[in-house]
Amino acid sequence: MKNMKYVSNAAVQVVIFYLLWFGSCGLFILNIVTTLPALRAIAIAFGADQWTLPAVHRFSLLGLAVAAVVFFFWSEAGYRRASKVSFGRLLQAFAWVTGAQLAVIVIAYLIPRMVL
Repeated sequence: MKNMKYVSNAAVQVVIFYLLWFGSCGLFILNIVTTLPALRAIAIAFGADQWTLPAVHRFSLLGLAVAAVVFFFWSEAGYRRASKVSFGRLLQAFAWVTGAQLAVIVIAYLIPRMVL
């Protein structure tokens, strides 16, 4: 019976691990959505015209997509490493990553309102 309790705790930890990871990935998608208009506003502030704005948008989207793939693998590896130490360490890593993501969202939200 003791082994059954260990298996159920391990299963709960795996479910929580992947819920936190999927939450971080979803928040990164929101980062992309808020960062694209900010990059467009910065390009306009630097004098981009109607011909260069589509290029800025496409290359920004390409760069953010590459950053998303890197982030997905990096966060999964970091969360896995933290979860091997302890559950509290996993929550601490999630809090740091989520805090950084929320800071990026706030800054990206404010840039178009400050620049334009």
